[in-house]
Amino acid sequence: MKKGTFIIGILFLILLLSGQEIQEEAIVINVEVPVRVFTKGKFVEELNLEDFEVYENGVLQKVEAMYLIKKTVIDREETELDKKSARRIYLPEVSRTFVLVFEMMDYFPAIKETLEYFFEHVFLTDDSLYLVTPKKTYPFKKEVLDKTPRDVIVSQLKERLQNDITSASREYKSMIRDLRWMKSERVPGAIRKILLQQIRDFRHLDEKELMKFKEQLEDIKGQKYVFLFYQKQVLLDDTSSIDARKERLFLDFEKIKKSFADSSICMNFVFLTKTNLFQADVDSLNPSGTVMRDISSEMFGAFYEMAKATGGTMDSSANITSSFQRVAIASENYYLLYYTPKNYKADGKFRNIKVKVKGKDYRVTHRAGYIAD
Repeated sequence: MKKGTFIIGILFLILLLSGQEIQEEAIVINVEVPVRVFTKGKFVEELNLEDFEVYENGVLQKVEAMYLIKKTVIDREETELDKKSARRIYLPEVSRTFVLVFEMMDYFPAIKETLEYFFEHVFLTDDSLYLVTPKKTYPFKKEVLDKTPRDVIVSQLKERLQNDITSASREYKSMIRDLRWMKSERVPGAIRKILLQQIRDFRHLDEKELMKFKEQLEDIKGQKYVFLFYQKQVLLDDTSSIDARKERLFLDFEKIKKSFADSSICMNFVFLTKTNLFQADVDSLNPSGTVMRDISSEMFGAFYEMAKATGGTMDSSANITSSFQRVAIASENYYLLYYTPKNYKADGKFRNIKVKVKGKDYRVTHRAGYIAD
């Protein structure tokens, strides 16, 4: 009797473990793809689930669910399941976190108008906000934003931006003056190169900081919108160094694009074409072994590709407010598509995603893919 009970117990344990193994193998991976569709510059909002085609590494996938999102509201949804079951499976997160990044060396009065537009037409009560200046990152708690009048928030942000941009500009000018002094005093070239490297480091975006920034954002639920305001710049370059001549953008943008796409961050790029107000100070310098190099076109192309890889939008103009308006409007409505990848394997490789609208020549933007881990 005891033996029979023991055998039955063993059989039960084997069945239980087998069931666990089967369950582990049957884990379902749902891939979420925010998609924006435009025709003649306007968002197309009348599309249905059957209108979309999604390809992963060139293989057509079955789109299982579609949600039309307007700002933070699910305006329409289509799935083969009932609404309650579908939302439990696909978990559409429509909450929003905004990150305003100002990589600028001049403060322009129009920045205040940009902030006013953001709070009047873009930012909603339940949204989260981070402000990144050339000096510091400022997180804003929801309870503080809820209790503070919008005009007061705009004034506070404007003051922080003006102070930090002015402070960074002052530091940069000081280094430029030191370099001019070194030239006039014939300071040894090796010492000048150290300062020149500091100047270059001061003005370029650091890859480690970008990746750290991405890691902090990817843990936040919902949709993450980054608006990068980047000012046109001319950089001093050391032509006496072979490595310096080879080093162009200082960033592995391919790695960054894939990493940001995987984290579902929507990067939007506003390129401000106004040249630095103090650029004449830089132009007057021509230290031995250095030249002026306009990296604007390189940065423009790199950040454009980054925005495209994350499903975001870019715009360039001398008017920061009008550029931001166009980018913000383009990002506020979108479709959320869900599919289960065929032959999924967690191999750590990047899977390319391509979304099309059947029979239409629409402009479609979406994240470039994800890392299968």
